[in-house]
Amino acid sequence: MPAIAGLLSSAVHSLQAAEAAECTAPRLEAELLLACALKRDRLFVRMYPEHVPDDGILELFWALLARRCQGEPMAYLLGEKEFYGRPFRVRRGVLIPRPETELIIDTVLEDKDLAGREDVRFIDLGAGSGCIGLTLQLERPHWQGLLLERAGVPLAVCAENRKGLGADRALILQADLARVPLKDASLDLVVSNPPYINEDDPEVQAGVRAHEPHEALFAAQHGLADLASCISTAARVLVPGGLIVLEHGAQQAEMVRTLLAQQNFLKILTKKDLAGLDRVTLGVYKGRRT
Repeated sequence: MPAIAGLLSSAVHSLQAAEAAECTAPRLEAELLLACALKRDRLFVRMYPEHVPDDGILELFWALLARRCQGEPMAYLLGEKEFYGRPFRVRRGVLIPRPETELIIDTVLEDKDLAGREDVRFIDLGAGSGCIGLTLQLERPHWQGLLLERAGVPLAVCAENRKGLGADRALILQADLARVPLKDASLDLVVSNPPYINEDDPEVQAGVRAHEPHEALFAAQHGLADLASCISTAARVLVPGGLIVLEHGAQQAEMVRTLLAQQNFLKILTKKDLAGLDRVTLGVYKGRRT
């Protein structure tokens, strides 16, 4: 029976040969998949190359490897994805958290008007796994967060993450982005990473298009429909002086700024992600026009 060293060698070769996997770190992925099958950490895999797994573990490992070679994302295979230093559970039907989305968290935590306040009321529109809203709740325990999600699978996973991470103060609600059941002028902060990809965008990786939830990725009107809905909702539920922070596509910043200005937002600013791409835009709500 093969030992860990041989298993890793075979897995690396398979991942390198699998075009669908679009794998850029085959050794790392092989180690993580084997660690998952072993129910051990990656350090064990690296320290004990002579260890011989039993048949059940081998069967699970080869099954995980086969799914990865077919393009299934690592996060679904491992069952979690790290976000802002915390493990978030994910599975098929739930958008996988991305590092660039952490810019939303940084933007909120660095905001001078929110700094030091303990009475902030916020909503995460389209919460998915809960990575944005639950992270904010954990980073600012005295705030009151509401996480809104319309789809059943993400809603369940969000609840699992709330329990697993101990973010009990956060509330979770199933509702549509366009029909948020909140009173007017009742919140201080709106955050969202809504669907914003154009259906015809050729830059979307094949594995993402094939495996991640379509409704969490793509939006009508050249990817702007849900962004516009979030902005419209924010203009209704934010108090004057309230803040909105939105993630969007790299080519959508100008249009998002225009949409915000049309809804009476001021101090509109776009921030770049670590790749130097326009990724997050924020604005302060002036209040309703009279």
